[in-house]
Amino acid sequence: MCEVNPEYAAMVAIEHGKKVICMKIKKAIYGMVESALLWSELFSTTLQNIGFTINPYDKFLSNRMVNGKQCTMAWYVNEIKISQQEDKVCTQIADIIESRFGKGKKHTFLAWILNY
Repeated sequence: MCEVNPEYAAMVAIEHGKKVICMKIKKAIYGMVESALLWSELFSTTLQNIGFTINPYDKFLSNRMVNGKQCTMAWYVNEIKISQQEDKVCTQIADIIESRFGKGKKHTFLAWILNY
């Protein structure tokens, strides 16, 4: 890191005879347990804010009553399935999710901007 940015040299400490740098990161790093936990908490909270109840036995499954019929949402990583008898309800919920998290071909990943 010091080779990338010499300013980090001031942050170097010696622990057990080895040089270490402790830093606070601004974004969760892909592949870290904390990253998955942060995403799960953010997505679950978003669903709860729009009226979904998270299943106590499966934290990647939620339900909400819409127009007197159950709407179920299941997700894993970046795959989401919404089901309800009325197609328009699924579309409306997908639009809410997309307005919160975005949709499209441009994504930021580890400081890269990917355009598909």
